[in-house]
Amino acid sequence: MKLAIASLLAVPALALAQVADPQPDELLQIAFPKWKDEEGGRAQSIPTSAATRGWNAKQGKKRNVIVVPRQAVRVAPDRIVLLATLVPAGDSGDPQVAHGTPVGLAAYTFKPGKDGWKVARRQEPFDLQGYEGRAQMALVPLPGTSQALQVTWGSCWQGRCADAFALYAIGGDGVKAKPLLRQKIKGNNLYSRPDCVERLNAIMQGLQPADPAYADEKVPPGLCYAIEGRWDIGSAGALTLRFAGAMSKAGKGGNAPAQRIDQAMKFEFRGGRYVPVSGSNPVPDA
Repeated sequence: MKLAIASLLAVPALALAQVADPQPDELLQIAFPKWKDEEGGRAQSIPTSAATRGWNAKQGKKRNVIVVPRQAVRVAPDRIVLLATLVPAGDSGDPQVAHGTPVGLAAYTFKPGKDGWKVARRQEPFDLQGYEGRAQMALVPLPGTSQALQVTWGSCWQGRCADAFALYAIGGDGVKAKPLLRQKIKGNNLYSRPDCVERLNAIMQGLQPADPAYADEKVPPGLCYAIEGRWDIGSAGALTLRFAGAMSKAGKGGNAPAQRIDQAMKFEFRGGRYVPVSGSNPVPDA
């Protein structure tokens, strides 16, 4: 690895566009010279910021994180953006993660220097998302030559499950910290109550049975739902969320019959973000 980094740094700036792009771990070792892809070697120190205080408000000037490179993106002939994730760590380098701990989304922008690639901008992190220090990253093409970073995350607790996603614009100066869009995309509370599976099964057949230990438990009327969505971006840039599933609401008169969910929510790109123009998101807050 040291030989690879040495070779990378020795490439003249004018020749950078003529060779293969460096690998994510090679770029990360430029940003963090002491980083190693091995246990203990991924722990590094970064400055605290408003974003890192989302992990813990009581911090000093620096805080320890575990850094993992995810993907390198060529955003211009003379710019590469490295996407990475950060997880808070203790003084010993061990991760400090609970169920509600979001992962740090980081980006490092590189430009040519006289001795090779060098860091032009550090965003560590530009945002926090997810649970248990985890989230998935993927690149999404936008109309024209633009692209976005898609971040998805989800978790379950006490019989309730929820998934969400966010889109971030990527450009020559890195990642824009304010999401283009952030929406719930999936959710259910099937196993938070003993009656939800039975109430929704008429529409969503084949659901896994509820725990028989609670089958006879009496509960007051309440909401049951199981909804899953998907999204796509049209050629003109409009974004559509489509939802399917079932929901049984409740009121003073008791539980209502399950209703099928089949609806869409549409967005247009205005002022640098996606703005809803029709429909609504049927996934309840978890």
